[in-house]
Amino acid sequence: MRAASRLAFATVAVVFILMSLGNVVSATGSGLACPDWPLCHGSMIPPLRADVLVEYGHRLSAVAATVLILATSAVTLAQTSAPGLRRIAWLIPALLVVQIGLGGVTVLLRLPDLISTAHLINALLILAGLIVLALGLRPAGSPGPTSGGERMRRLTRVGLIVLLAQLALGGYVRHSGAGLACPDFPLCSGDLLPGRWPAGVHWVHRWLGVLLLGFFVHVAVAGKTAAARLVAALAVLQVTLGIATVLLQLAPAVRAAHAAVGYLLWATLVWVSVESGCWRRSLAPAARPEAGRETVHAA
Repeated sequence: MRAASRLAFATVAVVFILMSLGNVVSATGSGLACPDWPLCHGSMIPPLRADVLVEYGHRLSAVAATVLILATSAVTLAQTSAPGLRRIAWLIPALLVVQIGLGGVTVLLRLPDLISTAHLINALLILAGLIVLALGLRPAGSPGPTSGGERMRRLTRVGLIVLLAQLALGGYVRHSGAGLACPDFPLCSGDLLPGRWPAGVHWVHRWLGVLLLGFFVHVAVAGKTAAARLVAALAVLQVTLGIATVLLQLAPAVRAAHAAVGYLLWATLVWVSVESGCWRRSLAPAARPEAGRETVHAA
């Protein structure tokens, strides 16, 4: 089980790196540097251009992540009897197939906004599933769910849903070119409220982030764990980077960091949800039939 857990954690790290490289592709405008798929300019060996190497490096990283994801799912199915973990281990490869398809369609249809956003959402779901597997595969004696009670579980469930929506909004803002639809802060083109569709999406994303900052500070206070406090710290950093992204006119490094911190915030909140017991049924091993028979016999 220890080796299986280490494999799952390694897969989480590689998937996070892959997603971060995807941010670099987007921030540098390299998404169509390879205009075909699965080849790049009709060849397995792409032209040696900076934008092509950024995009092709992302694709090669996706191959490595695919191998690790499939290995993690296979090892999970071989090592655990927990029904919830086994369901997640079957679900992740299905999401992986969807992810590969969305990636190909994104290139072939020249980066459509909604498909690109769906590609991001699906990646976040894969990352969350891998984190639950990694924690669920830890050997006996590892730290289990911490205190916090039902209140903490409700907070983290709500937080996961709203944060997923916020990250999806951020992906749509990025892919639709609405990053500077409100080019100033805290106003939007000098107004309190936006007057156009792209600016409206940007405005909702901006202020939902501020609201989530307050929510995650509340989660840190309620959770009283290092992971819960990290959620609040990452939320502060995320909002700061979001403001800097606008004020620095979508500087590629800041823009990529803003997205990467958002994914790290998501991963940490998933971790907190496991800590607080949201996934305790998925992590529980299957009941042994002979134990039930012994109980009846003893009665």
